[in-house]
Amino acid sequence: MPPKNPSSSRVAEVVLRIPPGNVSTYGEIAKVVGVGARYVGWVMSKSADLPWWRVVNSTGRAHTPAAQAQWDAEGIPHRGDSVVLAECGLDAADLNYLL
Repeated sequence: MPPKNPSSSRVAEVVLRIPPGNVSTYGEIAKVVGVGARYVGWVMSKSADLPWWRVVNSTGRAHTPAAQAQWDAEGIPHRGDSVVLAECGLDAADLNYLL
């Protein structure tokens, strides 16, 4: 787990609120938390207990092909290695609503 600080804890809180069957992007999570998208990526890389497959880049791709099995298990629509963001992507407003 990354060092405990308000920003990393907030990233984790937002990611944990993404419901099964949905995803969000590093950038949308960053908007909610008030940090950069790369920081969100860093927190995700240090946090094995977060649902990493629900966080994708701005084009809908995950950082590993292993995400596809998780997407299938949750019914997240995807075409190969990219999710269909228009069908399952949550933006900053959606994420704020869930908090």
